[in-house]
Amino acid sequence: MKVKNVSLVLAIVLLVLLACQSVATAVPTAVSTATSVPPTNTSVPTNTALPTETPKPTNTPLPAGVIFRDDFTGELQSGWEWQNENPDKWTLTDDGWLQIIGEHDSLLGENNQNNLLWYPLPAGDFIITAHLKTKPFENFHQATIYIYEDPENYVAINRGYCDVCSTGGGGFYMEYKISGQWGSYAAATKAEDVYLKLESTNNTISGYYATEPDNWVRLGRFGNYFQFKKVGIGVTNVRASNDVVGLFDYFEISQP
Repeated sequence: MKVKNVSLVLAIVLLVLLACQSVATAVPTAVSTATSVPPTNTSVPTNTALPTETPKPTNTPLPAGVIFRDDFTGELQSGWEWQNENPDKWTLTDDGWLQIIGEHDSLLGENNQNNLLWYPLPAGDFIITAHLKTKPFENFHQATIYIYEDPENYVAINRGYCDVCSTGGGGFYMEYKISGQWGSYAAATKAEDVYLKLESTNNTISGYYATEPDNWVRLGRFGNYFQFKKVGIGVTNVRASNDVVGLFDYFEISQP
């Protein structure tokens, strides 16, 4: 009886073992979750254009009747000629003004002056105009337009200072000498922003000033029997102890 029971138990155990071997648990395989992204073509960088030189401004055609004009922007117009240039005492400002700082000597006193800027005059009649700012405050500060040939033949008009003159200080001044004969005119002013004009028509030279554009007042006039060949601008202290500064906005030569 015991033998049969043992055999039965062994048989049951054998069946269980065989069943465990046949029920094999499948091992899951690794599933790839990474999605393969096809590579895209990397764009080739284009060549960056190199900076080019900033083009220089071209000259604007002059209006009818205007022979020459300089607005003092960037550089001086061609045709000017320096006399006794002192680069430390003149400059073109960033906002378009020719700045000249006065020095000791004067053209009409010592027949010598630094930083005189000359331009040829046309034959026949002409008009010269300039807009300038200056604040003369000592004898005999001046910012001037000159028509000049030599010490015996010249015309000058300026914004200056002369407390021993009829103006008693600041003023517009015009003086001339033709073949050694001298004359002058003056008008008082405190204006610092002014316009000057010299006009030669029919053998007569007239000088004008203005404190507003085109609002001209005649300062003086005289008969001229001399053909001048050059016009200039300049600033001088005329031996004053302090410097005067002249700022020229524009300079123009035109036909009447």
